[in-house]
Amino acid sequence: MARSAVRSRVAAHRAQLRARGLRPIQIWVPDTRAPGFAEEARRQSLLVAAESDFIDMMDFIERNEPEPDDVHGRDADASR
Repeated sequence: MARSAVRSRVAAHRAQLRARGLRPIQIWVPDTRAPGFAEEARRQSLLVAAESDFIDMMDFIERNEPEPDDVHGRDADASR
């Protein structure tokens, strides 16, 4: 019986999300627990930091990233 209740709650939650125009997706990401991950991440970070245009790259990223309350390119309050 408990399993059925959980399935029902999950289904209702997913229906609410779909009603809000969202859809589920599956993505694959690096396993941060994998052996060697931390070392490889550090190696890559050091390579990026050593680039002569590192500051310019970071400035570009910061200028073009969305604001925390920005949703899909529009102000979150505009949808209310």
